[in-house]
Amino acid sequence: MIPKIKVELLKKIDLFQSYDPETLERLVDHSKEIILAPNEILFKDGSMETAMYLILCGEIEVFKGPKQIALLGPGQYLGEMSLIESKARSASARAAQSATLLEIDKELFDTYLATEPKALLSMMRTLSGRIRVDLNNMMDEMRQLSIFTHDIKNNLTPMGLTEEILRELIDVFRGTQAGQKPREGLEDLVECFEALTTTRNNLTTLLEASLNHVKRIKVKHTKTRQDILPVIQETVKGILFHKNLSGKHIRVHSTSDNLQGTFNTLDIQRVLQNLIINAGFVTEEGGAIEVSAEACNGDLQVKVSDKGCGIPEEIRPYLFKEVITTKEDGNGLGLLSCKNIIENDHNGKFWFESEVGKGTTFYFSISL
Repeated sequence: MIPKIKVELLKKIDLFQSYDPETLERLVDHSKEIILAPNEILFKDGSMETAMYLILCGEIEVFKGPKQIALLGPGQYLGEMSLIESKARSASARAAQSATLLEIDKELFDTYLATEPKALLSMMRTLSGRIRVDLNNMMDEMRQLSIFTHDIKNNLTPMGLTEEILRELIDVFRGTQAGQKPREGLEDLVECFEALTTTRNNLTTLLEASLNHVKRIKVKHTKTRQDILPVIQETVKGILFHKNLSGKHIRVHSTSDNLQGTFNTLDIQRVLQNLIINAGFVTEEGGAIEVSAEACNGDLQVKVSDKGCGIPEEIRPYLFKEVITTKEDGNGLGLLSCKNIIENDHNGKFWFESEVGKGTTFYFSISL
């Protein structure tokens, strides 16, 4: 591409609009043009290169692990923050198709751009403004999420009426008058009532915690000393009808009938739900998911194992760092939630072992 067109492209970029055209011409004359073949890597996540790139033609895909972050085309740029702060790349970039780019490295930046204080100040203002817009967008999204959470909480209210009707039916089935015998189906009715009540209470607790977090209200995190086995069994019972677990077997094992630890029951149920449902997603029809608990090196250790496809090597480094999912209706938040609950809220450990084609086991441990 001829230099004049490159200069015109630079003039259209918000970062360079305040620079003298002669400065941009000198910058273009000394900049390197890079040509990439389809799928050729421009830079990798974690690399320490200090250069930004202006896309002259073609498309560049910015990605993190298996997740695409952005698809950039002619006139757009990437990597600009590396000229200001010497930090590792926060994502990878590759050519989505044949692409030509103009590389502006830190040496060129310092020589031709950093020498014009007024223009440099304008660039800093542009970057600051962009950060401010991103922050405002983030705050607006948090506000909308808070409103949504509040409305969900209100929508749980009618469940109280359902509970009251079930409670009255239970009294009828029990036979309140002398000589009456309990009717068939009483146990099932009581079980439904308890499941409904527990679910509503747990949802209310989670929604209140979410609202308190947004409002920065600090609430005491309550933990009690109790046996883990009933918690596992109750969790399994509550998620048996999840679509990922249909036609699959969940086997619960324990080395003792009384394995006690100090934990928040709802938190541990959330971890177990995420892990078991994830295991169900990769388990074939008729297959089994193993859930076990044992005392190990002074800790209470729980593991959830599947015989699925295993976790690909390229995904593993990002598994607990990024929002990654392989499910069409997934959001990639489950494992991040598990890690936060175990390591931050319970001072425990959360990890996994996986072999491609043979399966995966997730572990967590907390103090006995």
